[in-house]
Amino acid sequence: MPTLAIAGGTSASLGRAIVTALLSSQRHSLWNTVILSRSQKVPLWLRAIDKDGSRTQIRAVDYLSTDSLRQALKGAHTVVSVTSALDGTQAQIQKNLLHAAVKEGCKRFAPAQWVFGPKGETSIQTTRSFFEGVWDECLKYDEIECAKFNQGAYMNYIGHGIYPTPSKVTDNAALELMSVGYGYMPGEDEACQGLLRQGDLADGSGGFLIGLHNGIAELPVKDDGSWPRITLTTLRDVGRFFVASLELPKWEEHMSMVGETLTMGELLAHAEAVTGRKFLVNRLTRGYLERRLSELAPDDYMTQMWTEFKLAYTRDPDDEMVLKPVVNELCPEVQLIGVREYMENHWVRE
Repeated sequence: MPTLAIAGGTSASLGRAIVTALLSSQRHSLWNTVILSRSQKVPLWLRAIDKDGSRTQIRAVDYLSTDSLRQALKGAHTVVSVTSALDGTQAQIQKNLLHAAVKEGCKRFAPAQWVFGPKGETSIQTTRSFFEGVWDECLKYDEIECAKFNQGAYMNYIGHGIYPTPSKVTDNAALELMSVGYGYMPGEDEACQGLLRQGDLADGSGGFLIGLHNGIAELPVKDDGSWPRITLTTLRDVGRFFVASLELPKWEEHMSMVGETLTMGELLAHAEAVTGRKFLVNRLTRGYLERRLSELAPDDYMTQMWTEFKLAYTRDPDDEMVLKPVVNELCPEVQLIGVREYMENHWVRE
């Protein structure tokens, strides 16, 4: 039985999306999962879908120790990283995972990317350090196949704008609900899918660009005043895409995936149609965003990041914030959810 090793796989967002996709897939019923984590604590969602631990195993690791990672990767065929270290070690963790995977004879490795296109790796300063030197290190090894998986912006930020206030559920109730929903609770959890509330939307919901509950939008525009494009994909579809790619005979270097690419204007039109209201729209120009970026405090990392993202949208090139549907074409069996369907599925009419 082949084994997929997921570094950071206890996370409620991308880790959960990949594990639930793998365990629910009949096509991948022979795959087992090893989850690398700093702690052996089993999250509620994992207890809900693998009650007896028959298909998943958590192995505690020190991500800064190649020897520790080697022990955890024994027997793994494919290694994927969904770590998100914000302490400056993210790139080194990917290199350590690569070195450990090579030494253990693993066949495939996907370092933590999960963002925008290849141009975005270098054009966005705030996230550049996450990827620095990682792909160059991957290219040194012919004995392991490596690929970059990217999906654009997470569609689930729309979910934060639908559910602006986090719900509170006891662990027992959450476990019961997740057992029924195969790792997800109905409502906010199913909409947001574990995505952290880190967006900078003015309503404080943690959303990004658009808030359906409060009827607001903060949308970048191109220099000519027209709407730029945006690629959006749900976390669960990212998980389904990645799991489907396990059966491919060959990976491409850039394994980008697309839930839907549409213009900011179309995003706004869908939101207004679904909610039945006109939104208060703040149109963000390149000049405004550049001035804002220059005025931010050097240590205001999150605001810098979101401002850089919006600034990148105003440029609107391919392969930066707009991705090519590479995995879509390689794995056409994956059933996707688009923006309008996502909104209609999760919008709670008042």
